[in-house]
Amino acid sequence: MAIDLSISSITFSDGTRIATPAKGITVIVGPNNSGKTASLNDLMSCLASEHTKRDAVVVRDVAFELSGTSEDFHTWLKLNASTELGGYQENYRRMGAQGSWGQLNHDWEYASSGYLGAYLPGFLVLSADVDSRSGIVGSPVSAGYMDEVPATPVAFLYQDGELEAEFSKISEAAFGKPITLQRLSSQSYLRVGIPDAEVPPINRPTKSYASAENALPQLGRQGHGMRSFLGLVLAMLVQSYFVITIDEPEAFLHPPQRRALGRLLSQLAIRNGSQLFIATHDTDFLWGLLDGPSEVTVVRLSREGDVNHAKQISAERAKLLWTDSLLRYSRIFDGLFYDRVVVAESDSDCRFFAAVLDDLVENHDVAQPDVLFVPAGGKDRIHVAVAALRSVGVDVVAAVDFDMLRDEQGFRRLVESAGGGWGEFEQLRNRFATAVSSKRIAKPISGLRKKLEEILPDDALDLDRDTSKAVAALFSFKDGWEAVKQTGLEDVPPGEPYASCEQLLKKLVEVGVHVSPHGELESFVKGVGGHGPKWVSSVLAEGRHRDSVKARDFVRQLIAR
Repeated sequence: MAIDLSISSITFSDGTRIATPAKGITVIVGPNNSGKTASLNDLMSCLASEHTKRDAVVVRDVAFELSGTSEDFHTWLKLNASTELGGYQENYRRMGAQGSWGQLNHDWEYASSGYLGAYLPGFLVLSADVDSRSGIVGSPVSAGYMDEVPATPVAFLYQDGELEAEFSKISEAAFGKPITLQRLSSQSYLRVGIPDAEVPPINRPTKSYASAENALPQLGRQGHGMRSFLGLVLAMLVQSYFVITIDEPEAFLHPPQRRALGRLLSQLAIRNGSQLFIATHDTDFLWGLLDGPSEVTVVRLSREGDVNHAKQISAERAKLLWTDSLLRYSRIFDGLFYDRVVVAESDSDCRFFAAVLDDLVENHDVAQPDVLFVPAGGKDRIHVAVAALRSVGVDVVAAVDFDMLRDEQGFRRLVESAGGGWGEFEQLRNRFATAVSSKRIAKPISGLRKKLEEILPDDALDLDRDTSKAVAALFSFKDGWEAVKQTGLEDVPPGEPYASCEQLLKKLVEVGVHVSPHGELESFVKGVGGHGPKWVSSVLAEGRHRDSVKARDFVRQLIAR
């Protein structure tokens, strides 16, 4: 019978118990200082012993399932670890871990108590932090290394040319550079490139090939990102571990390489039957994992004082969110790594609010918040972004123009996506919306001809899109919504309509929907003409956003917790 180990659940400090896929990937995300890296360290502490478990802070308990007899385990060791005779018993070594058969067998038998002991984890579980991954590809092996079970990953390549070729191909795909294992030397290093000499037969080595090998740069002296990437891949390529913990696999990598690494780890996990636990700060890497074949569940951590709160996104939910084109091709899920996300209608809105926030921090004694502004790609998509981020435990608010209140169905979708009950909001909206809709905006006919002459260009010029829109707007019939779109609460009819609208805006803040009481974005700085991106560019170029008290007050509201 074959042996097997898998972690079935993790319990975090808030008491939340997360079930983990037995042969899948659990990704741990969250803002800075939420406990991502610590959770991996605590996982290992909880596995080892009751004594080490006491030091765990983020993770309180880990449940695992171990199958197979002591004889099965002994057979597995002989196949997967190098054997050394010492004294009266066998000693085993595997990727830096070592132990005698007596020590390992004791841990195996003791595992029924709920802990793996001091020696067993090193043989069954791989902990791959940034430093250990980088060191894997830097260590040489002695020439002629042909042990039955090599003790290091590089030694595996020495005796398996096909494995070396696969590893080289992975490096070339990710970094544009193949890898060669130096063989004609007393110390065999992994080197970057292909020797510029004819490969000799194994029984007839040549000095020219040895010199060509030695001329290639050592992989162990390349950048941290390349060494970390290839060290992790090599460890998984040559030996199978039942459980692997990986901290910040995206470190020092460019976005395309992060995605490539995510897809590759997913493929290797399936190939080896490994269970992966990964702490990451990067959306590109996460999307790479979701593109791969493994089952992926996401755990988002947040922290309040000494308590770490965990919220799980199931594998099914993660895949569903990933197939939404808005979410897949935007940066909305960068919000997984922030304390708060503000969803606005467009990139222009986000640029303006971010600039105002910078001014608050630099000139108005506001502490720098961990906030991300993301565009939803239009009013009709704000509710999609809000619902998606809420579903994964992100503290998210919406920042919208006043005319969001005009479209009842769109407004309802936004309220409900934010967790609000539609009934009370519907009543408040109806009390003022009817009065606004019935209000007519007088437009004297006498002034139309003069304004038309101001808008139209010379006869020699072609009609462009902006001019066409300006002419259409000039002759359009406007109701009260056209006025409040530009001025907000100021042009809502007085009395009960005004009071109801004021109450509505306050209640919307309670569910995280922030409606500008001043109208559209351009109302924050009326001294600058234009609309949309051009208006924002002009405002920021002139530094006029720093003069707007209204804008500062609104952004303060967006970041308040």
